[in-house]
Amino acid sequence: MADHKNLEGEWPALVWPLSLKDALSPLTLEMLQRIAALLQINDWTREKKKSALIDGLVPVLADYAAASTALWDEERWSLIRKLVKSGGLLADPPHSGPVAYYLRERGIAFPGQVDGNKSLVMPAELVERFAGLEGLDGTPSRIKRNTENIKLAQGLLYYYGVLPEQELEARLTALTGAVSADERDVLEVLVDALDFGAMYDVDDDGLYSNLDVEDPQALLRVQRSRDDLDYRAFTKAELLRAGEPEFVERSQAHQELAAYLSREYAVDKQEADVVTEICADVFKDGKSMSAAFEILQFEFSIEDAQTVNEVAGLLARLNDGTRQWVLKGHRPDELAPSAAASGAGIPSNVLAMPQRSHHADVISIQTGRKIGRNDPCPCGSGKKFKKCCGAVAD
Repeated sequence: MADHKNLEGEWPALVWPLSLKDALSPLTLEMLQRIAALLQINDWTREKKKSALIDGLVPVLADYAAASTALWDEERWSLIRKLVKSGGLLADPPHSGPVAYYLRERGIAFPGQVDGNKSLVMPAELVERFAGLEGLDGTPSRIKRNTENIKLAQGLLYYYGVLPEQELEARLTALTGAVSADERDVLEVLVDALDFGAMYDVDDDGLYSNLDVEDPQALLRVQRSRDDLDYRAFTKAELLRAGEPEFVERSQAHQELAAYLSREYAVDKQEADVVTEICADVFKDGKSMSAAFEILQFEFSIEDAQTVNEVAGLLARLNDGTRQWVLKGHRPDELAPSAAASGAGIPSNVLAMPQRSHHADVISIQTGRKIGRNDPCPCGSGKKFKKCCGAVAD
C-alpha cells in the first residue's frame, strides 16, 4: 500500500492557476515514471530522460487521468467535482495526506501552500478536461457501483479476514450482478482503491485481507483446514454497514464489558468501548482469552480474585459473541450455543494473573481522544494504534 508518510514536509509554495508542465517539472524521474505507470500511459513508462518524459506526458496526461476516473468511488468523484468547481484550488483538503498522495501519484492535483494555506492544486489543463466529464454534475451509475463494491469487499473482509481474489470477485458478483460492458473489472476497482484509504490489502498471490490480519496466508490455511464449516452468510445490507470506515459490531457481550469497565474503573464510555474493541479484536484474530485478559490487566491492574472472576466471565461471553476469522465469520456461540449459554469453560490461563509486559507503559487509551481502528498510533511509531500501543499482547 502507499506510504502516506512520504508527503511529510512536501507542501511547497505553489502558484495558482498552475500549468501541467510547471506541476510536473519539480518531480523526480521516478515519480514521473510512476504517474505514467499508474495512468497506464505505456509509451512513456520507461523513458529515462526527465525532460523528454515531461514533454511526452503533458499532451496526453489529462485524457488518461480522465479515463482513470472509471475506477473511482463517490468520495474521489466528489473531490474532483469540488476541484473543478473551484477552478482547480481546494484549500485545507479533507484527509490531506492520503488524498494528496493519491492525486499527486496520478498527476491530477498537487499539494502545496497557496497564500499560506495548505491546498490541492489541479493544473489548468486537467480542470478543463475534467469539466467535460460525463455526469460530473451528479454521480454516474458506474461510480455508485464502484463505491458499493469497495464497501462490500471491506465488509466481507471485516467478517472473514481473508479471501482469494477469485473468491472475492465471485462473492461480489453474486451480491451485485455481473459487470456491464461500460464498467471496469471489479478487481481493478479494488486495487486502485488501495492508495485511497481502502480498509484491506492484497498480496502478490492475490490474497485480499483486512488490514488487521497479521498473517493472511496463515489465516487462509486455517480456514481451508475447516472444510467442515461453511462461511457464515451475511446479507448485502450487513456487509455494506460493515464496510464503513469506523464500523464496529457491538454485541450484547461487548456492551456488557464496556459498561463494566466504565462503571468499575471510572473511565468514560468512549474509552471503555475502545478497550473492549481491542479485546474483541484479539478474539476475532483467534487469540486466547489470556491475551485479552492481559490487555485489561495492563490497563486496570486487576488484582483481587472476585474481580478476576467477574472479568473472566465477561471476557468468556465476549469471546463467545465475537465473529471470528478462523471460524469463517461465525461466533462460537452460534456453533456451540449450549456451551456458551452455560458460561462454562473459562480457561485456567485466563484466571492466572499474567505478568506485565514491557509494552505496558505505552498504552494510550486514557487520552480522552477517540482513536479509530486504523488511526496512526499516538506514540509516533507510524503503525496503526491497535497494532502498536493498543495491541499489548500477542
